Amino acid sequence: MTMQMNRSLVDAALAEASTTRHLVVEPGGLAASGTLVPGLFPGRPVVIVADETTFAIAGEEVISVLREAGQPVLEPIVFAGLPALRPDTRHVAAIRGWFEDAGEPVLPVAVGSGSINDLTKRAAHEAGLPYVAVATAASMDGYTASGAALIHEGVKQTFGCEAPVAVIADLDVLRAAPAAMTAAGYGDLVGKVTAGADWLVADALGIEPVLPVVWGMVQGPLPAMIADPARFQARDAASIEQLFLGLIVTGLAIQVSGSTRCASSGEHQFSHLWEMRGLEHNGELVSHGVKVGFGSIFAAALYERFLARDWTGFDIEAAVVAYP
Repeated sequence: MTMQMNRSLVDAALAEASTTRHLVVEPGGLAASGTLVPGLFPGRPVVIVADETTFAIAGEEVISVLREAGQPVLEPIVFAGLPALRPDTRHVAAIRGWFEDAGEPVLPVAVGSGSINDLTKRAAHEAGLPYVAVATAASMDGYTASGAALIHEGVKQTFGCEAPVAVIADLDVLRAAPAAMTAAGYGDLVGKVTAGADWLVADALGIEPVLPVVWGMVQGPLPAMIADPARFQARDAASIEQLFLGLIVTGLAIQVSGSTRCASSGEHQFSHLWEMRGLEHNGELVSHGVKVGFGSIFAAALYERFLARDWTGFDIEAAVVAYP
C-alpha cells in the first residue's frame, strides 16, 4: 500500500469519526499548533500536560509557538520523567483538579504518548473539556481512540471518554523517539491480527457481528503495514509516517465503531495482566505495545494449536460435563 493510499484512508476515517476532525502529520508539525489551536479555540487558555522528557522535546516548543500566536498558556502540568508515569486514575483526579482550579474553561493539550494521552483524555472528559493531543512517538493507537485504558485500584480498565478534537504529530519528533517506542507501535499494530481473528470468532458465534466498514479500515491496510518491520529501524520519514498513520486509522476505527473490538482482544489481556503486575525490564516498565506484541505471539500460538487439532469427533457435551 502506498503512502497516498494511507492518507486517503485517514481522510475517509476522519470524515466518519465521532470526535477527531483535524490531523497534522508532517516535518516541523509542532508549528501547526500556532494556527490550529487558535483557529479552533480562540482565546481559550491552554494547559500543557507532559512529563519532563516530552516537555523538553515538544512541550516547550508548543508553548512558545502558541504564545507567539497570541494564545494564552497557563502553567503546564509536568510529571517526572522517571520512574515512568503509570496510567493510574489517581493521576486523573489530580489533573482534573488542576483544570478546574483554573477557574475558567481551559484547553488541555496532551504532549506525550500512551500514559500522558490516556490520563489527559480521561481528566478532560471528567472536567467536560475537549482536548488536543501532540504525539511524541509512533508507539500506540490510542491517540485517536475513544476511551482510556487506566489502572483503577490495581485493575486495568477501559474508561469511557472522548478522543481528542485534533492530533498534531511532528515527523521530526517521531523519528527521534527511542527505537523501543517505535517497536512498541509496531507491536500494537501486530495485535490487530489476533484481534481480527477473535472478532471473526465472535461474529461466527453470534456474539458480536463484524462491521464491514470498520473491518476494512483496520484489516485492509494491515498486511502491508506490518510487512518488513526492519524498515522502521532506519527511521526514515516515509516509514515512520506509514507506521503512525496505521496506528491513527486504528484509533479512528474505534471511534467509528464505538468499541475497541476492532483493535483489541485476547492479546491485550496479556498486556493488561502484565501492566497490573508492573512488569519491568532492566528496572523500567515495559511499554504497552511491546506487551501487546508478545501477547499476539501467544494468542497466535493458541490458534495454531487449536486449528491443528481434528475436531470432527469431539464431543462437546461430554467435555462440558467433564469440565471441573
